[in-house]
Amino acid sequence: MSSAREELITTAADELWQGSYGSVGVGALCSAAGVKRGSFYHFFDSKDDLVLAALEHSWERMQAQFERVLGDESVPPLQRLPRFFDAVAEMHDRVRQESGHVPGCPFGNLSVELGNFHDPIRERVADIFRRATAHFAGLLRAAHAAGEIPMESPEEAERRAEQIFGAMQGAQVLAKTHADPDAIRRMAPVAVAIARGDAAS
Repeated sequence: MSSAREELITTAADELWQGSYGSVGVGALCSAAGVKRGSFYHFFDSKDDLVLAALEHSWERMQAQFERVLGDESVPPLQRLPRFFDAVAEMHDRVRQESGHVPGCPFGNLSVELGNFHDPIRERVADIFRRATAHFAGLLRAAHAAGEIPMESPEEAERRAEQIFGAMQGAQVLAKTHADPDAIRRMAPVAVAIARGDAAS
C-alpha cells in the first residue's frame, strides 16, 4: 500500500473518530496527513471511499482488541467479558487524556450521523457491527462449553451477543455524553448478566 494512501486512511480514521464526517474536509485531511490535495483523487474517488477505508482500518484496530481480550484462553470465558469492557474504557481514557474529550464508538458515531443519507457507509457499519457481535457470540459459546452459562439452543448465543453488543454501544454513548469512560466499566455487570441469561430477553 502507498505510504501516502495509508497515511490518509490512518488520519481519516483518527479525525472521524474524534470529530465527525461533516467537520472533516478533504483539504484538512490531506494537510493533517501531509499529502498534497491533488494526490487525494489518485487514491480515492470520493470522500466516502476514504471513509469506507477508514472504517476498515478502525475495525482492524478494534478486532485486535477483541482477539487479545476475548480470545485470551488463559482466562475463563465469562471473566473475559468485563475485561473487554475495561479495555474499551481504557482506550477512551487515553483519548480523553490526549484530547480532553471522550470520543465514543467510531462506528456508532458515523452511523448516527450518516445512516439515513449514505447507504454504503451505513451498510459497512452494519457489517462491522455483525463482525463485533460474532466475537461476543463466540465467547458465549466458549462459556457454554466450559459449563459457565446455560443455553437452551445454539441461537441463544447470537441473541445474547446482540444484546451485549447493544449494552456496549449504549455504554459508549453514555461515556461520550458524560465525558466519563467509567460509564463503560459500569455496564460490564449488565453484559455479564445478559451472558448468563439473567437479563430479560
